[in-house]
Amino acid sequence: MTRTLVVTCPVPCDDLARLELNPLDHTIEVVGPGGFRHDLELPLDADMSHLHVEVYRGVLEVRAPRRAT
Repeated sequence: MTRTLVVTCPVPCDDLARLELNPLDHTIEVVGPGGFRHDLELPLDADMSHLHVEVYRGVLEVRAPRRAT
């Protein structure tokens, strides 16, 4: 069983500092340059208090450990 959940989305930049990430429940609102906006939905068993976020070559990657069920 996978213990880490990974969610990705393309973004219009390679710099995490140029993105605004707003977590709400199990959704992360991503706001970036040029009017970019995207909502990432994570599964209900994602531990939203321990996210790891990075951008590489225009792809935002969010990793979250799974909570014990």
